[in-house]
Amino acid sequence: MGSAAPAGGTLGTARRRLTLTIVFVTLVVVVVMAAAIGIVELRAGASSRVICVGEVSEGNVSAWYPYSFVAAPFNGSESGSLLVWDNYTVSGTYHNYTTRYPTNVVSGNVILGLATGGNWTISSAHNATVVGVGASYPCASSRIALLGSPNGPVSEIWGGGTVASELRVDAGLPSAFNASLQCRIINESSNCAVSSTFNLDFARATGQVDTCGKTTPTTMMIKGGQLSVGIPFYSNGTTYSVPIGASAQSGMMGWFNYTFPADGGMWQYESLPGVESMNSGLVFSYSPCE
Repeated sequence: MGSAAPAGGTLGTARRRLTLTIVFVTLVVVVVMAAAIGIVELRAGASSRVICVGEVSEGNVSAWYPYSFVAAPFNGSESGSLLVWDNYTVSGTYHNYTTRYPTNVVSGNVILGLATGGNWTISSAHNATVVGVGASYPCASSRIALLGSPNGPVSEIWGGGTVASELRVDAGLPSAFNASLQCRIINESSNCAVSSTFNLDFARATGQVDTCGKTTPTTMMIKGGQLSVGIPFYSNGTTYSVPIGASAQSGMMGWFNYTFPADGGMWQYESLPGVESMNSGLVFSYSPCE
């Protein structure tokens, strides 16, 4: 007959198994916690931004709006280009236009770079956080204007007209189109659209260029986007100015090169407000050298 196993050996085996079990469970917990921490860190590190999105449609408006205005500093000049795109469908036909327009403005002149008439849907709006790279554009009001059905312009793009000449200070400039005049120019009915509203006036300096005492001109280049505008919307006896929302269907990008003459004076400038914190260009206030 064989002899029985020692009690101490059985107890030792049980202790070793318990120790291995504890170690295994501990490792599992550590791995799970590490994975959880990694997920949290990944989420925390992921790019996110706040955008303004439309909710319930409140109506539609056909309105003229400017892609861009271009100004030159007094006694100086501007040269550059505007890249404009329109992607929309009208009566089942898809249109995709991308065109580059050169700009050339001199000595305090302001020109309308480009403009078009568009059909806009006015909706209530709210902020939403989305994951992805890009600029934030939170809601500027409780409503937003988005390109609506049929998602196309009332009329084709036009522009290039002089708004003002030889301005020392960009002030008192128009804040709306004569929409009826624009409609007649392009052979549309005189009531084809209303005008959006915008602000071109120099209000405060965000920077300055001083060439007094300098023997060479100073140049400056900026990159900008579509001008911020508002669509007039009438509801319950009140007219609201509803900001246009950023859209992949229509937009403008500009490259502006400004030249300031040597020993010519001091120019303060302000960026025109634009979509996604960009600007359409600069407006100026000029002072001669003392």
